[in-house]
Amino acid sequence: FLRRLPVGSNCSLTRTEKDTMGLFDKLRSAAVPTFDVQRSIMTIVVAAVKSDGSVSDGEILRLRSICSGTQIFASNSTDQDNATITFADNVTDQLGDAAIDHAASGLKQELRETAFALACDMVLADGILSDHEEGYLTQLASRLNISEDIINTVVQATIIRNRSA
Repeated sequence: FLRRLPVGSNCSLTRTEKDTMGLFDKLRSAAVPTFDVQRSIMTIVVAAVKSDGSVSDGEILRLRSICSGTQIFASNSTDQDNATITFADNVTDQLGDAAIDHAASGLKQELRETAFALACDMVLADGILSDHEEGYLTQLASRLNISEDIINTVVQATIIRNRSA
């Protein structure tokens, strides 16, 4: 989503091309990318951003703000931040929901909570918790093994912080 692709490109595949794509899909799924702490957290956050099916320019700016304003990314250059966001974008496209599980597997519980808090900040940027957002955050918390107390605290603090005037 960092790169804006032309809309409306029309592509039709022949049966042979479809069969070949299936072969490549199997190869792609066999190689799981390597996750470090930054990639793991950003993958979880980017998955949250994409959960509503669209990514706005404002959300991209907020991702960049996370990079510049969060201790985990503090030592990065802009290029390193862009590479981390691009990795997360690509891996969530390739692995779908499984990207969250792969990302979470290498994080200590405290960093899973950090990732959840950052994801909440992105999802609840408007200060309102819709039914869809509540469902998504509940699923995410479950996948990250976040306790109910932490969930309630993070969601409440995020809504308060993002209230409009």
